[in-house]
Amino acid sequence: MKLKIASRKSDLARWQSVQVARLLKNRGVAGEVEFIFKSSLGDQNLDVPLASMGGRGVFTEDFQQDLTGGTCDMVVHSWKDLPVEERAETQIAMTLRRADPRDLLLVPRSVWENSLRKGVLEVLTSSPRRIYNLQSALGPLLPANVQVKFLEVRGNVPTRLSKMRDQGRALLLAKAGLDRLLEAEKENFIEAGFSLRAIVDGCRFMVLPLSLNPPAAAQGALAVEVLRARRDLTVPLNQASDASTETCARLEREILKGYGGGCHQKIGVAVLERPYGRVFSLRGLTDAGQILRDWRIESSTAWSRAASVDAVFPRRAADNSWFERRRLSADARMASKNAVLVARFEAWDQAAKPADGAIVWTAGLKTWTKLAAQGVWVNGSFDGLGEDEDPALESLCANPLDWAKLSHDRSEAAGRALCATYRLEPKAAERSPDLTGKTHFFWMSATSFERARELFPREIEQGFHACGPGSTFKALTQARGLKNSPKVFIDLDQFLRETLA
Repeated sequence: MKLKIASRKSDLARWQSVQVARLLKNRGVAGEVEFIFKSSLGDQNLDVPLASMGGRGVFTEDFQQDLTGGTCDMVVHSWKDLPVEERAETQIAMTLRRADPRDLLLVPRSVWENSLRKGVLEVLTSSPRRIYNLQSALGPLLPANVQVKFLEVRGNVPTRLSKMRDQGRALLLAKAGLDRLLEAEKENFIEAGFSLRAIVDGCRFMVLPLSLNPPAAAQGALAVEVLRARRDLTVPLNQASDASTETCARLEREILKGYGGGCHQKIGVAVLERPYGRVFSLRGLTDAGQILRDWRIESSTAWSRAASVDAVFPRRAADNSWFERRRLSADARMASKNAVLVARFEAWDQAAKPADGAIVWTAGLKTWTKLAAQGVWVNGSFDGLGEDEDPALESLCANPLDWAKLSHDRSEAAGRALCATYRLEPKAAERSPDLTGKTHFFWMSATSFERARELFPREIEQGFHACGPGSTFKALTQARGLKNSPKVFIDLDQFLRETLA
């Protein structure tokens, strides 16, 4: 079957269409493919901010007319560009597996040095969502006390990268688009006229956390639109669709629709499907002035509320203290590693820092902000979602990453080289927390759970246990003799809200 595939004519849109064509050919849906590339309304006037162009369908409306008029058989869109309202004559028949939905901060090294001298970091972005959510959140993630100033920018990804370079400013953009273009450049597909790889290699970067800066609804997902009447296409495309990505994309768009929809909104939303449950992040400001803050996990595991506040442990993270930390000598292997995971701030060793230019990643945001306050540039975080999360840095980093993990001597390294910077020594029973009469527990580590079980076996075996996602949850699910199945919450705050409600 010969297919006509249409999309915008930017390098990114064309590359995305090529990936769709390859997938369809591999599945036998398409034989010969003809591409139709053109500018959309949103591409034609780069002097007008997107938020003032009406926002809905400015990158997609022209292509729907091409579909209904028979000019093409299908259109490849970024899901986030589609209007939130369903269309009567067309449908999204296939969704490709989602790329990284997070936003990325790129800062040329010379720009960072200048910002340190001037005390101001100028950041290019045209997104009201990014500006609203990052105007307070970005500062604590940076390793210096600089004022962040946001400036308008339009254009496709290569255009914005060139503006960043030529204007001497930083840039906020969707990581998925840059990742795809860097992969496309490897195949000599890009027509930008300069090396994207060289620009990225000249920058510091931060992959911004979903908990503080969720993306535009469905960011990173690709959608293939066809006429509803084309059963010859809808059936095979439905079969090739990535169900999880489509579910999350539609959920995010429904959430956004509830607040009015459109790219003028100062709202970011992310839905992630994980084996332990569904992660939700929602942050922003509605047109009616409502502040949105939601960071939680929904899981099907049953949960019982506590009879009283006194039955809950801990009520503060500091109360969950079962060990003394004893500093170990510096691990010389750190000097050879180009990527390091810092499990918690106390594991950071000034005497055994990684080599200059190494990637620094953290387990959670508390560790990130504490390291930043010490002048450490952190590239990103697992955001408290566990070490099984994919950092997704293969495209951004020119060389393969050789990971080390900074933690205590009992920690699991999850395929990374463990560099133990401290030893855990159990506190004496009389100096440990008292769990007598407690029924509901939230654990920050498997070692704390195991020590508590040694001292209070009855309470632990009869109790209700919760934790964040990751290695602690794995340990709890594997623990024998527990009366109740463990439940995942995003953090201690969600545990307390749902246990004490």
